[in-house]
Amino acid sequence: MTKARWMGIFLFLAGAMIASATSYVAMADGDLTDQAAAVARVKIVGVDPGPASGAPATDYLVEVERVDKGYLPGSTVTVRVPGGERADGLGLKIFGAPEFEVGDEPLLFLEAAPDGSFRILHLMLGAFHTLRSGAAVIAVQDLSGAHRVGGAGGAEPSGVRDLERFETWVGYRALGLRRAPDYWRATPAGLDEIREKFAQIKGPDGLPIRWFKFDNGGSAAWKVDAAGQPGVGQAISVQHFQAALQAWNADPTSKINYTYAGLIAAGSGSGLRGTDGANAILFNDPKNANVPGTYDCRAGGVLAMGGPYFDATSTRSYRGQPYHEAIEADIVFQDGTDCFFANNPSGLEEVMAHELGHTLGFAHSTDPDALMWAYAHNDGRGARLSDDERTAASQMYGDGSFQPPPPPPPPASNLKLTAKVSRTQAQLLWANVPPGAVKLQVEGQDSGGSFVVLESVPGAMKKAVVSGLRPNQSYVMRVEAMASDGTAMGLSNVVQFRTRK
Repeated sequence: MTKARWMGIFLFLAGAMIASATSYVAMADGDLTDQAAAVARVKIVGVDPGPASGAPATDYLVEVERVDKGYLPGSTVTVRVPGGERADGLGLKIFGAPEFEVGDEPLLFLEAAPDGSFRILHLMLGAFHTLRSGAAVIAVQDLSGAHRVGGAGGAEPSGVRDLERFETWVGYRALGLRRAPDYWRATPAGLDEIREKFAQIKGPDGLPIRWFKFDNGGSAAWKVDAAGQPGVGQAISVQHFQAALQAWNADPTSKINYTYAGLIAAGSGSGLRGTDGANAILFNDPKNANVPGTYDCRAGGVLAMGGPYFDATSTRSYRGQPYHEAIEADIVFQDGTDCFFANNPSGLEEVMAHELGHTLGFAHSTDPDALMWAYAHNDGRGARLSDDERTAASQMYGDGSFQPPPPPPPPASNLKLTAKVSRTQAQLLWANVPPGAVKLQVEGQDSGGSFVVLESVPGAMKKAVVSGLRPNQSYVMRVEAMASDGTAMGLSNVVQFRTRK
């Protein structure tokens, strides 16, 4: 976990749903602005279910407060976000879909839908929540529910956007005037992130979602779009999807049974547009009807979306816990993603397995080695389950008997750490780095007593500065030396300090 995430999770994000599975490559603000048909700051005045005839969606009636780009046909418009609960009780969980409440005033990057409503461009990437920070108002994307995959997308500075300056910058760009991004500001100190490993996805009422058909020996069959993933092809797509299915089936302490049921005609299947009785993985966003926007090989964007349909009107109990029953699931890969997955079948397999994990009811893990970590490793590992996923599978779909082996103790080390402290910063200095260490992880202790990685620096460095600390606050930190293969080479002593008033 980066320093910015550890120090900068704000109150309105801390209560956000943990569940998410929309995979994306980060986008630069300029590319997001250029692709949007309209950019507007709005006020949420109504929240209703989407049309009863379509896939479950949430309709937000918004008052238009300021238009920074494009045109909106009226003082109020409807912004439709996929996922939610339909009037007949059919629910669909779209991981990463932004959520708002009446009174919220987000800044939205929009595209027009054929029915006259609007969609948020690239889902959570085009939604900026607003939050007051002192005298200023800042704009923040809530990416806590999404799965970031490395790639050629935009690299933005760390920090948050000043809302007024950001909107002014967008307005200039909409007029064809390029100017330096002068809206970035330091991330204000906020609540520590709530850290947990295995977690469950939840419906709108807070109850988790799971399949019950496995309990009596049943299975959930998956079909694959015959077109295959562009840039990879049908045969390789099927091969790696079957590997992703098998990874979840393999643990002997759970009853998960996802099976491969063959191909469906290219471009067919309802996907996330409605139930059709089949669990399917679709490619190239058929009819451009599932995933807002189009993936841009240079700019980035959403790679894939997925989620389970569930019965929101009833619950069933498993091991004393009430659950909504999953009845169908779908995964849709965005159009334009051939450039990302070409010559990268293991990356495709990892994203497939990650999305399948969410359809099983698993949320993100904070274990950096986990398949369900919020960041794809994209390092050739493919669909490899970690001990965290095996624990989750055993507890939600088995007898709970799997117990991961305890981590080996770090080797003894003479790594010596000291700290120089100001009101909002700590300069950490160290000596006696073990020979061969290629990286040093600066780690801070969170409110639960666990150490999290704040940042990593090259092994040749002798110091690091941790900024954004609160005045007159106690902190506990340490440094860990790492070898080139990722194994720990030793820990420093722990330093405890209080920042100045």
